[in-house]
Amino acid sequence: MTDTKLYADLSRFLGDNEEIQTLLKRVMATHITWDEFLEMPLPDEMSPLALWNLIRALKRTFGIEVPVPDIYGNEYWYLRTHEIADSIAQIQCQCRADSSLYRRLTATKNAPVLVRSRIEETVASALLDGLDVSVEDYNDMLRMNRPPRTDNELLVANTLAALDEIDEMVARPFTPELLLRMRDMVLDGVDPNGLVRTRSRLGTVGTEYDASVLLTHSEEQLQYICDYANHMTGEIHDHAVFRALILPDLFRLYRPLPEANSQVGRLVFRLYTLKTGIPVLGMLPISQFRLDWEDDRLSSALVSYSPGAYMADRERQGTDLTDYATLSLQLALIALVDLHWKLHQLEREDDELRSLLQRDPEINHRQRSILGRALKNPAAEFRIAYHKATHNVVYATARADLLELVDKGYLVMGKKGRAMVFTPREGLREFIESGYVKGV
Repeated sequence: MTDTKLYADLSRFLGDNEEIQTLLKRVMATHITWDEFLEMPLPDEMSPLALWNLIRALKRTFGIEVPVPDIYGNEYWYLRTHEIADSIAQIQCQCRADSSLYRRLTATKNAPVLVRSRIEETVASALLDGLDVSVEDYNDMLRMNRPPRTDNELLVANTLAALDEIDEMVARPFTPELLLRMRDMVLDGVDPNGLVRTRSRLGTVGTEYDASVLLTHSEEQLQYICDYANHMTGEIHDHAVFRALILPDLFRLYRPLPEANSQVGRLVFRLYTLKTGIPVLGMLPISQFRLDWEDDRLSSALVSYSPGAYMADRERQGTDLTDYATLSLQLALIALVDLHWKLHQLEREDDELRSLLQRDPEINHRQRSILGRALKNPAAEFRIAYHKATHNVVYATARADLLELVDKGYLVMGKKGRAMVFTPREGLREFIESGYVKGV
């Protein structure tokens, strides 16, 4: 009824109060922290804490459930603010299988960008798990064409190899058995006791449970994650982009597997994006950008919270994950911007080299990438195995690329131990600019 005192009070408080209207519009537009809330003009009729709790209750009513309760049974949710909705729309548009970005990323000439991204992401996910690995060590392993020397290196190599098998799993539902199979792939030949660890990283998770407590809940958490990834639970408006981004963090937060939770979470993330038609998202080095954010290396205006401010506010937010969703989507957008830049840079360098090598039009894009690096670094060394891995070609093709550059006079072939090593000829730029090429 419209003639009750409660109705009159609510109508006056919500409908005729400019400060409340401004606050509600702000809350619907983007996540607001406690400190930001206190800086806004607030009505006198209610204390700041009481008003904060009222707004929180309204947000909870309109919020979207995340049906993976924690080990204490707490259920989480987030408000799909205008910022979150806009971010999801941007990511979905750019990451679909029919997007121009996907076509550029999967073009043969752009393979090095994708290879580097996969290596960076795989190493970053290991770092989030507290393992002592580095991109430099793995690249060195590729360049030297040597097998993994440590359990840490083998785990990274296994994870990268497992990513190549993900396409074959698209038709399979997520089950505990499938996730355990992924773990076995990652740990193939690895002695878990031989893994060298550093400190584990929280990234955007913001909290850490005791391992002994998590162990007693591992089976139920694994089933919760599977049901969520299979869309058997959750709401229709809980978008696939957000589900994709939270899945790896669910593995890191609840650690339902004895080992390699970050690595399996990364594989699940990739598989889920393939299943839901947003494959570019699964190719982004999301873990790397979470580490960069945690280390305060991101100065982009796209990030709303510093690590310190986020962690301080996370406890106050409790089961409200609007801040987490906002930050996760912002980091994904930054990763997309970075990917665009790397593709643009590679394509520009390729065009410049194509122009420089116009008297030798038979040089292919893989060979141009070699010459581009050789021009930047006259002391660079090239090996067949590294070229093969970088461009995802067979050994014979990689070998032919390098030997042809030797035949044409661009490179010099030598040996280090039993391996063939190729280096730039002296005065490479002058040689190219002279227009003289052997055999042409």
